[in-house]
Parts: sequence; C-alpha cells; structure tokens
Amino acid sequence: MIMDWGEVLLLVLFIAASTSAQAQQAVQQGLQGLAGPSRHLHSSCDTTPFPELKPTYLESKVAGVEWAGADDQHVFIVTANAAVWRSKDGGSTFEDITERFRSSIKGEEKVSINQILSHKASPNLMLFMNSGEFMWTSNDYGETLNPHKNPGGFRGLGTTLKAHPTRPDWVLAHAKRPGCKLLDEVEMRCAADLLVSQNAFTDHTWTNLTANAAGKVAGFVDWGWGVSPCNKTSCKGLGLVDETVFATMYEHAGDWDTAWDPDVHFVRSDDWFKSIKKKVPCGNQFELLGRQVYLAVSNKCPQDMAGRPRKLCPHDMAGRPRKVDPTAPPGITLHTSDDAGMNFKAACLPVALRQQGYELLETHDNAGAVVIVDYMVKMPMGNLQASSAYSAGPHHALFSQSLSSIYKQDVLSGSTDFLRVDGVPGVFIANQLSTVMDGGGAMGGMSMKRTVLTRITFNGGGSWQPIKAPTTFNNQNCNRCGGATNCSLHLHGSSSWLFGSIQFPSAYSNPSAPGLLVGSGNVAGEGSGLDDNDGLCTWLSFDGGFSWADIAEGTWIYEYADWGGLVVMSKHELSGPAAEVRFSYDYGRCWRTVPLQTALYVENIRIEPDGQRPKVLLHGKACRRTSDPKCSYEGSDTRSGIQGIVYALDISQVMGDKMPVCKETDYEQWAVPADDHTPRCLLGQQHMFTRRKQDAVCLQGGDYKRPPPTNKTCACTAADVECDYGYIMSSGSCTALPQEKLTTCPSIDDGLYHVSSTGKRLVHGDTCSGLDGLISDTDGKGQMRPGAKPGVQPHGGGGSGSSSGGRRSRAHGFFVFVVLLLVLGGVFGAWYQFLASAVARAQVEDLAASAKAFGVSVVGLVLDKASECFGRSRGGGFGGFGRVGGGGAAGMPTYQPLDEELNFFQPLPAAGEAEAGLLPQSGFSPSGRPPTGSGDGVFTIR
Repeated sequence: MIMDWGEVLLLVLFIAASTSAQAQQAVQQGLQGLAGPSRHLHSSCDTTPFPELKPTYLESKVAGVEWAGADDQHVFIVTANAAVWRSKDGGSTFEDITERFRSSIKGEEKVSINQILSHKASPNLMLFMNSGEFMWTSNDYGETLNPHKNPGGFRGLGTTLKAHPTRPDWVLAHAKRPGCKLLDEVEMRCAADLLVSQNAFTDHTWTNLTANAAGKVAGFVDWGWGVSPCNKTSCKGLGLVDETVFATMYEHAGDWDTAWDPDVHFVRSDDWFKSIKKKVPCGNQFELLGRQVYLAVSNKCPQDMAGRPRKLCPHDMAGRPRKVDPTAPPGITLHTSDDAGMNFKAACLPVALRQQGYELLETHDNAGAVVIVDYMVKMPMGNLQASSAYSAGPHHALFSQSLSSIYKQDVLSGSTDFLRVDGVPGVFIANQLSTVMDGGGAMGGMSMKRTVLTRITFNGGGSWQPIKAPTTFNNQNCNRCGGATNCSLHLHGSSSWLFGSIQFPSAYSNPSAPGLLVGSGNVAGEGSGLDDNDGLCTWLSFDGGFSWADIAEGTWIYEYADWGGLVVMSKHELSGPAAEVRFSYDYGRCWRTVPLQTALYVENIRIEPDGQRPKVLLHGKACRRTSDPKCSYEGSDTRSGIQGIVYALDISQVMGDKMPVCKETDYEQWAVPADDHTPRCLLGQQHMFTRRKQDAVCLQGGDYKRPPPTNKTCACTAADVECDYGYIMSSGSCTALPQEKLTTCPSIDDGLYHVSSTGKRLVHGDTCSGLDGLISDTDGKGQMRPGAKPGVQPHGGGGSGSSSGGRRSRAHGFFVFVVLLLVLGGVFGAWYQFLASAVARAQVEDLAASAKAFGVSVVGLVLDKASECFGRSRGGGFGGFGRVGGGGAAGMPTYQPLDEELNFFQPLPAAGEAEAGLLPQSGFSPSGRPPTGSGDGVFTIR
C-alpha cells in the first residue's frame, strides 16, 4: 500500500563558529527549551471556556475520508452502510449525496462506493468506483455525476484504479474478470485483466491490455505506472515514457496457482503491451522506490534472470520432465534494478533465510530501504513470530542486520513495530522482544517471562538504546518507575494499531510536524517493559524522540495541524466515551479544552493530507448514557455503536483574533539534542531547523513554507559506522558470521563491492568527514582506498543469488512495500497461549463460534483488508497501507531463530492447502491512519 507516504526533514541544530553571540544565545535557549521545565504542564494556562462543538450525525460509522482541491474545502465521507456525504466547507457541514448516485442510474444497482480518485494536478476531476457495474466521473468536485458502465462487465468490488501521475485523464484499472467470485481462492486462478483509459473524464473509453498482448498474457497479478516515482525523483536517462507500465503476469490460463509461483513473470511495456520491452522470469511482485525497482523472484524459477535455463537434472525420480530446481529453497529472493527494470541484481542478506516475504521501509534520504524479514521462533508453548531489520548501507543491495527480535502484537497484526521518525534523519523507533526470568511460575518456581522493550536509534540503526523515562511527571499515575534508576519509556507500535487483537494508538510522526512524536505506553524499570494496563498513558516528544513528557492518563488519539504548530487529541475509545477534545499551541505545555455537544467513542482524528491547516475532523460512533451522560442513547438502545458522529474543530475560529498570523520573530532555530544538550550529529551532520517558538501564540497558515535546514559536517565517530555485510554486532564489536551461513552475493563475487577487513561500513546516508580513522581499507561504501589490498571476502555457502548484469543498484524515492505472507497454525497457537490477553482470547472464542466453517483462505482475505480498516492514513482514507520502526539491547536476552531457522522460515502452505493473503497496495481504507504520513505525492487518495 502502500501506499506512498510524504517526506520532510527535521531537527538537529548546529551552532556555527561564525554565528554572533546573540544568535548563539538564542540557539542555546531553544535547546534548553527542549529538555527544561517547559517540557511539562504549565501552572498558568488559559482556562477560558469555549462553546460546545455541534456534530454531524451519520446513519453509520465513517469508513473513509477523502479531501479534494487545493484549498481542501471539498471533503467526502463514505460510511459503513455505503452512504456518501460531501462537504464544501472543509468538513464544517456535510450533505448526504447518496441519492444523486442512485438516481443517476435509476436504481439499477445498490450504491456502494469503494474507491475515490482525485488528481492533484486537476483536483476537480474525480472518479467514484462502485462495488457493482457502475462508476461515476465528475468534473466539478462531485457537483455533477456522470455514470458509466464498467468496461467488459467488470464489477467494481474486484477492481482497483490508479491514475497517471502527470496525465489526469489517464487511468489504469486492474479488474477480475466477470464470473469471478470475491472469495475465489482469494486471488489465485481468478484471472484479472489490466485496462487503460486515456480519456476517463470525457469519452470514457477503455483498452484491454490483455487483449492488446495478443496471447502473450493470460492474466495480470501486480501492476503500476512506470513513471509513478518521477514526481519525487528524477527519472532522466531511464528511457521511461508516459505509456510505460510495469506488471507481473502469467502466460497461460491456470498458471498462477501457488503463493510464489515460478510461472508468474515481471514485464515492462512501453506501448500498452503490443510488445514487451523486458521480461524477468519468475518475478512475482514488485514495488517502485525512486529510480529503483524492487522485485520478489520465486526461488523455484527454472530460469536465471536473463531467461537462460538453469542446469538441473531434466527428469525427476519417476522420469517425468522437471520444471523447477528441487534443491532451491522455497520462498523468494529480493532483486533490485536501477535502470527501470531492464537489469536486476540479487539483494544480499547476511544469512540464507527462507525469505517468504518482506516489508521495505524507505530511509529518510529517499535513497535506500530497511528490509524487515519475518521468521519463526520455536518456543516451549508453540511457535512465535518475530522479525529482523536489515539496513541497506551505502550500497543498497547489501544488507546488514540492524535489529533482531522485532515485536508483533499478535499473529493477526499486519505490521511490525518499526517506525521511521519523519523529518529527523536516521531516527527510528522499534519494539523488541526480550525474556527475563520471573518468580511467578508453578509452585513458586521460576518461569520465562516475555517482555517488549522500546528502542530508539539516532544513527540509522547502527546502534539502539532505550528511551529514557522522564524524571518528573505531570500525572503521578503515569509514574511506574518505582524509584528505579534505569527507568525507560515503552510505546505501542504499529502492530498494536493495525489489526492487533486490541487497537492501541501507536507512536506517530509526520513530516509536516518535524520533531513531534506522540504515543501511548508506559514507563518501567529494568526487567519490565510494555504493559497493556498498568500506567498506560499518552506521551509527547517535540525534540525528535530525545525527551518525553506525559500529557494524559490512558489512551488518547492524536493529530498535528498547522505544520506541527498545533497538537489535537481526544480520548480514544479504549478509555471510554469522549465528551471533549483538547488542543495545544505550545507543544503540550498547556491544553485548551473544547466541549462536545454529544459524547462518542472516538475512532480517529483526521486532517487534510499536508497537515497545513488548523482544522481537523474527529469521528467515531455513538455511545450509551450508562457510559457518559452526554452519550446519545439509553442503555438498551441497539443503535449505539452503529450511528456515526463527526465533529469539525477549526482552531482559527475557536481562538479568533487571539491567534494572528506568525511573524518572523515568532520562529526559532533548534536541533535534536545530545545527552549533554548540545546539538547532536545525525548521520554525520548537525542540522539546524526552523520552527515556531513554544510561547508564540500564532498560526503559520496554509501558505507557510518551512525553510530548508542548514547543515554542518561532523567528524566521523563510532556512531557513523555499522557492521558491514557478513558481520554482526556482538558484545559491542563486529564479528564475522560463519561462511556457511552466508548467501552467495553477486555484488561481491563480481568485484563491485569490497567488504572491509574491519567489518565496518558507513551507515547509509552518513556524510561525516575523516572516515579513514575508523575504516582504513575502504571508503565505507565498498570501494577500496588507493594502495589498500582487499581482505578475505565473504562468499557464502548457505544460498545462492543471481544477477543479470548491469549497473550497481541505488535506491531512491519512497514507499512501504508489503509482500508479507503470514503462516497460521502453530503461530496462532503460540499467540493464544503465550501472548494473548484474556480479552483477546475471549474475542477469539467468540469469533470461532461463528466462523469455524471458514478456512484459512478467508483469513487471507481478512488480512488483505486489515490495514485498510485500521491504517492511520492522514487525509484521504481510501486505500494505502502505512507502516511504520545493533543486534539487540545490551544485557537483555532476545529471541533468536534456532539454527535451522537461519536457513529457512516455516514452509509456505501449498495453494490447495491454504491460500496466503497478500496485503493490499491500494483499495478501500476505512478509518485510521498509518503510523507515519502516507501518500504517493500525486493523488489525495490514500
């Protein structure tokens, strides 16, 4: 989904030697403000009451929100009962326009909109996809609706649309053929066509690209516009044209019948598939990251990347012709291309893991990716799922382990607890599984206790550390340190929000609000970690995660407005009904309260995609008066929990002339502080950023443009390096992995990359000076220094890679690529016995009673929609999936895969046994947002 999500850089202040004494003093005051007394609630906050906000009542809960137009005044809501509501004043008032859709087709079918396209280049052009046989186009923000029958009789429920990045009239549609049922083995064996319209808002004619291929394509699997990333990254020299389409397809009916199928191939066409410019055998799923194409290739492929037959025995033991290599490990291998899919090279992971799926998270510089790989840990009570993160390093195709044992809340979680802190170069937050011995075992004996510990890195994953708990607290119930000197803060991650058994609001950052982080969690002394109940509070940092303060007891849902100058929050439904919404204009020091006319269970707070306006939408569901006297219904009324409620909070109207437009003197320079509160070097640079002062009561406004940061290069230190490919952090030093555990790496074998004899390399994106004092034989990027001799290079014996030649790869751009395949069964048992809370177990038992007739293939479909239902997408809520965050914490044992798990994951089920669910790249996304801002930068659709 991905979803593409936007970027802005953040925090890290540098005091130049040439700066005047007055400027230096101002900078130091800014730094002191990050960690001093102003971090906590002010004793003299304005308590002037505000009038109640009046709601909009909907027949059903909000399922999706979409903004359109440069001024963000056109807002569309689709509810769970398929009603469509439109606002022309930014969400202050809404009108139900469902009947307009229905009357335009004379009631031929039920109106159930599942996708909305709005193109930023021409925001008045909108396309509404229905679940049935109709779609509607509009040239005036939905004022007039023009119905069209879907081409070829396709149904909208199995169709996904993608508009062209620069041609507003061009739209691609991926559609299941008529006759396919929604649950037909989830996806496989149900052929899908790819269609294109070059006049979607005028003549509305479509061309079937399957038919155009004249027998070369039987069905399409994955697909996308070739120029999609070019709005963020220059595509000059790649030979792309507006008609370029990337896809994965199969050539014969029925070929696609396994999870990672050697009969599915990657192709590129520049002429609507009248010809195929490039074909890569067995390329099953791809994603575009800037100038890079990332491709998952089936390990069972009978051909190499150039299409040549692999050498293998031509017959099996029964004498039948052999189609695939029986010695190849199941699963996939990741390949990358830096020339628009014309040549690929295998990405190298340091151990021969059976790669059944990846999550790829873009680095801050749009030039690399963190690869997150799942594995199974065999525990006494069953298998447990965990993940490891591998950093790209300077050469994006060679990955080194950054963090192991990364936590997922439970088997149903569609994401791993790994968050990129947007705007702050090199800062990530992750949750790590660990174990301690506990005295609560049977008959007073010792037992193994699972803990979850939150870790933060300020150097791109080169090293990780705990988040220090505050030394003083605003709410004493949030203080669970118990006098411990080593007390840390632990925050819920995205797996707790994205379809976990209980949805806890996750740690959240956004590029529109550099340095701001809000999350829910608790503090705990050494040996304890994230606790779902005790001391659960909401926490805020406005220095990029260095220091934190508690801002509320319990769980609250939150959003940033006015370019981060405003923080808005309301009680999350886990903490009961909300009868008020709060906002702060001084980074959490003071909170103003706005009462709500009707209480509700708040599901989310939403803002337009750029987060530039001082107006948010708060939505949720009705509650009963037994929970709060301001709720809508009596205790016996069954409508509670069904009716939807929406509030619009416009802080500029609430505050009036008390918040004028900011002046130049209302801004300050600041940086992420180091432990001594001096500017911290991040990835070899001190970054000086501009933001509104904490005590400046003013609005920045929609026209504000944040100045770019000014940087100064730092001298290289140990914080600027990480373990090179084939090495792993152990006891504070980089230790070589056994050769037999390494994969074969084409970049090393071909002499394109040289591993340093020091076992170290430069952290990806780091630009410090004086690296030769730390790494003497290479430049830290795989190239030998003049006169240096290469050391022994890791060659590996645990697996094989492949190459089709071509240039060395570089990754650019942004995406979150999910090709995650969850294996149920043993994992579920471990979760139920070892991880599940009593509430979660009860939910499972209730579900089992009514759903026991459904197989794993249905679970696959549920997973397919998980992120869409609960992803925290800023702005538009139709489609997109966000995610979002050394080798372990010092002194704490972590979960590690058993030795045999270093060679392979749990086997994937055969297609006939259990269908694996691929998480979506787009589609209908009900309430929620991803832990980081998302969006492809082209459409307001999420």
